[in-house]
Amino acid sequence: MAGPDAVARADWHPYRHPYVRETSGRYTRRRHAWGWISQLLFFGLPWLAWDGRRLFLIDVAAVEATLFGFVVRPPELAWLALPLLALAVLLLVLSGRVGRLFCGFICAHTVYADVVLWVERRIEGSRTVRMRRDALPMSVRYFLRKTLKHAVFVLLSMVNGVTLVAWFTPLHLAPVPGAVALLYSSITYINAVLLRHRVCSSLCPLGFLQAALAGPRTLVVTYSAARGEPRGLRNAKRAAAMATLGDCLDCTLCIQVCPSGSDIRNGPHAACIGCGACADACDRVMRQRGLPTGLIGFASDELVSNFGNFGVNPVFGHELIFNTAELVSNFGVDPKVGHELSH
Repeated sequence: MAGPDAVARADWHPYRHPYVRETSGRYTRRRHAWGWISQLLFFGLPWLAWDGRRLFLIDVAAVEATLFGFVVRPPELAWLALPLLALAVLLLVLSGRVGRLFCGFICAHTVYADVVLWVERRIEGSRTVRMRRDALPMSVRYFLRKTLKHAVFVLLSMVNGVTLVAWFTPLHLAPVPGAVALLYSSITYINAVLLRHRVCSSLCPLGFLQAALAGPRTLVVTYSAARGEPRGLRNAKRAAAMATLGDCLDCTLCIQVCPSGSDIRNGPHAACIGCGACADACDRVMRQRGLPTGLIGFASDELVSNFGNFGVNPVFGHELIFNTAELVSNFGVDPKVGHELSH
């Protein structure tokens, strides 16, 4: 008979996204809170006006930007590279300390994937219901549910496409904005239907970059094997063996709530975005069993050999940061750099 781990991974397919169980907890609440804030900013800022001007607009056709009512033209646009470079360096430094915090909590793709999963659960049902219905022959009622889901995905993709265009160009400049909006809407829909979190593990280079910056003090999602092993279910038939078991119940909920379908108990995985969903699911089980929480959580781990106390791999991370800092310093003292950027 297949064990619970095999049952949990029975839904995995290399060309199909996993069935993700809904969870709740402190990390999930923080991720959803930022999702609400980021979506309000994304969908709201392009449509707000200040003193007769758009509050925020990066006009590609006119090569100028409107920031909170102030118009910034090409000579001043070059200086916007400084805060952008500063944010890039800050992201690199933080990646060496907090791992993939950006990917798991702040990235727009993660927020959008959470929205897609929420829509799917509300229309098709919970993880168990979706797995059971997909295993049966397609019924008319379930076909209508899937049609409604895809209609919502199309509508959501179109709204995303129009909003993205509104950030970079006035909407009256048709048909170029319409073509760009259609292209981005198509990409967004394909992402919702086929890719989802596979973008993070296969297409996005930021995850591999952050892995290169990881060090011994980098915070990553980890499983305490010393406390959890040997794992096993607790029941009356296994009373004699329970005394030798660790705290892990082998319920596989940590796998079921993972967007990528990874098993954190097997060690850090390249597909892990550090969202903390597995930690929330495990903490909930621990509280129900009266056991201490934290079997899965964010902690430092010896991911790379000893690269110093700062937690950034100097083979790649320090060199990249120093080169970026040199570029910023040259921008301030070398007139050629500022001249080339302004043109």
